[in-house]
Amino acid sequence: MTSSGGSCECSWSDSSFLSGSCGNTGGLAFFMSLVDLVIRSQCSVTDPCRRATGRRPFPAGPVYPEELDFVVVGGGVAGSVVASRLSEVSGWTVGLLEAGPEEPSATSVPAFASAAMGTELDWRYLTEPQSNACLATGGICAWPRGKMLGGTGAMTGMMYSRGHRRLYDSWRDSGVVGWGYDDVLPYFKKSERNMDTDLVEPEYHGFDGPVAVQRFAHRPEMAESIVQAGVELGYRTGDLNGHNQTGFSIAQVMVDEGLRMSTSRAYLRPAHNRPNLFVKINSRVTGLVLNKLNNRVQGVKYVDQYGEHMVRARKEVILSAGVVGSAHLLLVSGIGPAEELLRAGVTVFQDLPVGRNLQHHVSVSIAATVNASEEAHYLTMDAVSEFLATRTGPLASTGLTQTTGFLTTSYSVDGVPDAQVYFDGLAPNCDKIPVDPDGPAYRKYDGARAYVWARPTYLLTRSKGYIALRTGNPLDDPIIQPNYFQDPRDVLAMVDSIRIVLALMSTRALSRWDMQPDTTPYPECAQHEYNSNAYWACVVVTDTKPENHHSGTCKMGPADDPETVVDPELRVLGVANLRVMDASVFPTGPNCNPIAPIMMVAEKGSDMIKQTWRAYVHENNVPPYTKSRTSR
Repeated sequence: MTSSGGSCECSWSDSSFLSGSCGNTGGLAFFMSLVDLVIRSQCSVTDPCRRATGRRPFPAGPVYPEELDFVVVGGGVAGSVVASRLSEVSGWTVGLLEAGPEEPSATSVPAFASAAMGTELDWRYLTEPQSNACLATGGICAWPRGKMLGGTGAMTGMMYSRGHRRLYDSWRDSGVVGWGYDDVLPYFKKSERNMDTDLVEPEYHGFDGPVAVQRFAHRPEMAESIVQAGVELGYRTGDLNGHNQTGFSIAQVMVDEGLRMSTSRAYLRPAHNRPNLFVKINSRVTGLVLNKLNNRVQGVKYVDQYGEHMVRARKEVILSAGVVGSAHLLLVSGIGPAEELLRAGVTVFQDLPVGRNLQHHVSVSIAATVNASEEAHYLTMDAVSEFLATRTGPLASTGLTQTTGFLTTSYSVDGVPDAQVYFDGLAPNCDKIPVDPDGPAYRKYDGARAYVWARPTYLLTRSKGYIALRTGNPLDDPIIQPNYFQDPRDVLAMVDSIRIVLALMSTRALSRWDMQPDTTPYPECAQHEYNSNAYWACVVVTDTKPENHHSGTCKMGPADDPETVVDPELRVLGVANLRVMDASVFPTGPNCNPIAPIMMVAEKGSDMIKQTWRAYVHENNVPPYTKSRTSR
């Protein structure tokens, strides 16, 4: 369902999805439909005059019906950055193809940060059955992936974190030249506009980039107690993106004027008037157009409501379709493991290990009850009105989820954090809509103990999986085989993480709230003594919570590494004028939320393209390009 962007002078198609986020029938569905309608009627939220409508056609070329200098595939976290940065060059034409719609207005409200998961704005991928994970759901794990401008970055918790410097130095030391921490720090800074200058170590941060970074305007009081609980256990607090990543903090998030600062909002909307930038939404790329005679990419094929199309890229194609999407497009186009491609009936263009090296973070939820009924904010129209009027109140944050800690388990090496803990709860959500005075919202929270959850997450997993073709049809989902907990050490490290969380719950700082772990045994694990290592190991493999932190399927590395798909310039080996820029190029996944590292890759990759074509201009004595006046 779509609607206009309110009564403003500009119109665009704004997806409505909140109505089903609390169930499809009854009072909850009606209430959420009303909330959705109210949000979509606010021009200050919808930003209608800077939105992509898809009405501008791609320019025609002398040979092909559609022809541009650069074609960017995927308008998610990375693609929005790349398209914006390349279109700073006024002499270049840049096309961006996104399979989903514009980023809906409701996703920008922090309280609804993840409400789009499971809707039509989500690719709704499922893994292959796992023997050691997600056993409560038959071994099948859900993999939410954003299908809209902004991508998965438009439906997650907005947390800004970068990872430890040693991780990037390990990339450099493995032969990925130019990707050590000192090499990538300038690109973290370039994207960042940190607005909490008194909270950060300035030498590690940027203050005039496109992406606003700051704390939420609202947080439950318990969040501060969680940070103090971490201090009580010996962890530091402060800037976790500075000289030391380890510790607890109220996280900085990507938010501006109370609304989510997705890369679509930060990069694409300010560039909406550039005559050389063309953004097509609801346009799914189905494959690359490759020329075997010169081993180069000529363009891409895509489908939209009008049918099938081919657009030529005069200079380069950049894949920013994500860990699943970029790998899948390469595979269906004939770039991947030759034997696998032949089995799927795909002609081999280049034999490369595409889809291998798949990495992911995993977590588990540990429930607890607290005496915090006054902290359990209701989702009411008064709360909605407060947010729309002042950008404050409970809708202006994700509740306890903005609190995080980077931990070192007994498996940590050299003090590098290998686990992270989030807390969930005390946010206005579906079970806090008091549409019925005798309903669950009143009964559960009015004078009763409230539930909260700690979510320990292991960050440096050893288990690796793969993405492969199920068929040669580009519209069929690929095989996603993460091989969770294939290495039993990952289970042991998760149990260690749980022990840290249980210690955190028993600190003096949290005794104020009388935080008590829920000791109700998981039925599937009742054969083990509660709180034994065997019990928690069972919980880990039974109630696995995959995070949205996938990486690695188009691994960046030196050309002589048999696992390499792209070189340190992000160029696909053996295929001219084709690059990948997203989390799939990470040799090893960062030990953090991946949005900031993905933006860094996109910023650095965009500069690489500019440098490449500057060199081409110089070497071939052609007129140089000029930068547009709208560039940063």
